Amino acid sequence: MNPTRTIIVISSLASALAVACGGGSSKSATPTNAPSGAAATTAPTTAAKLATPSVTAAAKTAIATPGSASTAVPPSTAASDGKTYNETQAATLLGDASLTPKDLDTGWTIMADVSQDNAAAATADPVAATSIERCGRLAGRLVTNQPQDVVSSYLAGTAVSYFSQLTVYKTATGAADCAAEAAIRFQAPGALARAFGTVFKDPDAVKVQPVDYPPTADGSVAFALTGDIDAAGTVVQLQIVVVSFRKGNVTAVVGTATSPLTNPTAGDLGKYVNLVLQRISGNQ
Repeated sequence: MNPTRTIIVISSLASALAVACGGGSSKSATPTNAPSGAAATTAPTTAAKLATPSVTAAAKTAIATPGSASTAVPPSTAASDGKTYNETQAATLLGDASLTPKDLDTGWTIMADVSQDNAAAATADPVAATSIERCGRLAGRLVTNQPQDVVSSYLAGTAVSYFSQLTVYKTATGAADCAAEAAIRFQAPGALARAFGTVFKDPDAVKVQPVDYPPTADGSVAFALTGDIDAAGTVVQLQIVVVSFRKGNVTAVVGTATSPLTNPTAGDLGKYVNLVLQRISGNQ
């Protein structure tokens, strides 16, 4: 397995995890602790060619069993507008609540730090573009973290990525609205895997499984995707475990990528979900 190619593939997977109703863009923020060297400058660009960061983990309130609309997890009906937020407050929340290397073990660095304004989000996901104004989307941010040695971590069965994707709306009602819309979009078989662009070799063959996780915030779902990827001509399997939730006016996705487990679990992801949730709450 080519280490550089593997890093790029991991980056593309996590970069694809952008939330619908204004999920992804190619506008990069300047991380304060970005890794140095070629991987730091080329991986995000190459990843953009491998996967379209547009509508993915918006399945956040969907997919208890993918492809079955009857098992979708409905958004919370208790959404209350309460406070109305502005762009400045949204930027502060995204800066404070995102998962970064300081939250992880020693040796982790930022692979990509992507900010998503409304214009870029509309370009990245034209289908959901009309929802941006209706839902009152303000801003989003995706931070992808990687360990010092991605290949060794993969072979050892430990995490090769931790990431967080946060999207802030003016109101809780707007966030719930776009979350519900996203849930519908990802009911079709194979739709969730296809939302990862060209990362998976055969999206229809990707296995999507619900993962046990306690109810979180104002509605949550946890799931795992397992499928073949092409790492520089070598076919390997990768598993992504994601916990998606909504807290008031914020939709959040916290996830990890590893070599596959037959029975995937959230593992230590829970502590990072709780950390991000706590930070979101502290900014509301």
